[in-house]
Amino acid sequence: MRVTRRAFLGGAVSAAGLAGIAGKEAIAAPQPQPYVAFATLGVCGPFTGDHTKLGEQIANGVRQACDDANLVRGTLDRAYQLRTFDDGDLLASGIVTAGFACDDPSVVCVIGHLNGHITEQAAKIYANRGMPLIVPASTFDRITEDGLPNVVRLPTKDFTEGRLCGKYVSTTWKPSRVAVAYQDGDYGYDVANGFSQQMDADKIALTTVQFSFDKPQFSQVAAKALQPKPDAVFLPGNVEDMGLLLRELHDAGFSGRIMASQGFFKSDTLSKYATYLDKTMVSTPLPPLELAPSVFRVRTSFQQRYGPGSFTYLAAFGYAAAQVAISALGRSGSNDRLSLLRQLQLPAPYQTAVGTYQFLPSGDAVQPNIYFYSVRDGRFRYETSAVPTTFLAR
Repeated sequence: MRVTRRAFLGGAVSAAGLAGIAGKEAIAAPQPQPYVAFATLGVCGPFTGDHTKLGEQIANGVRQACDDANLVRGTLDRAYQLRTFDDGDLLASGIVTAGFACDDPSVVCVIGHLNGHITEQAAKIYANRGMPLIVPASTFDRITEDGLPNVVRLPTKDFTEGRLCGKYVSTTWKPSRVAVAYQDGDYGYDVANGFSQQMDADKIALTTVQFSFDKPQFSQVAAKALQPKPDAVFLPGNVEDMGLLLRELHDAGFSGRIMASQGFFKSDTLSKYATYLDKTMVSTPLPPLELAPSVFRVRTSFQQRYGPGSFTYLAAFGYAAAQVAISALGRSGSNDRLSLLRQLQLPAPYQTAVGTYQFLPSGDAVQPNIYFYSVRDGRFRYETSAVPTTFLAR
């Protein structure tokens, strides 16, 4: 098997700039009154190993959402807490951890995991045990393609991101020919497939270049992609795996526009390839939260607690996932998994820190969206969204 699907969201920058790393809590968490009923949200992710800090970002988001809900709870209302389950970002551990979460009778839903393949396999275990699963991180298509009734996902899946990127390119840049280059690893194909289908629908000539993940020859890839003289190039992948292609395209004389997927929405893109980004656009499911008035208080209190720049992609979507669970529990009027699962299956909107969501039976959003950022002054600068939204102030 090729490398495990990379947790490319881990290096994503925050909406305010480069992502900070969650540090010590600066303020004490609110303490619920004794003798109250608790609803426990399970958070499954890596809390040991190389990706520990990424798992902590998700957990910090969930913890903050629970504490914020507890601050406004009524005397007879339930209180919220979280329990973490460590999967080590390993498939075998993820399956075992899913079982542990289901065995805990106090856990009413699971928020996780980080890795797409782990999430997909664990989702089946949760489905068999009647456990609701809210996915805050992975965009892996197959998580919702299995048709499991217990899964809802916040970030836009890969295929849809590719379609939305393609629509932006065709309607805004109006190219006559486009090239797409992607690797044969775990991430990239679904995004490239969605983009290619959109190019075909818009009748724009397309050159597709698939190349090796293990032994990439970037100069050859650039030459092949540029041979038909495209007006734009699409790069669905991770910057740490194929960022050198930015340099090769530049050195080969390409002066057109470049669209890159969310795997390039990282600090590495800015620090390592700034010279080649003047005509580059990057997509991501993360909206520019500094332009969302409804999130100002959440961002401020979170960063007071965990430090500047701490409200990262994973923290924001972890917070939003907990908001969905808390809202659904409140609407259900109960405190058990089955009631929560039934509520999540109803066509109801959820106001969250990353936008308003309503979910299809498949578990994906009814109206998925992505946001486009250019690079100016060494930072990602928001340009527009694929779908107009009232969530942002402009």
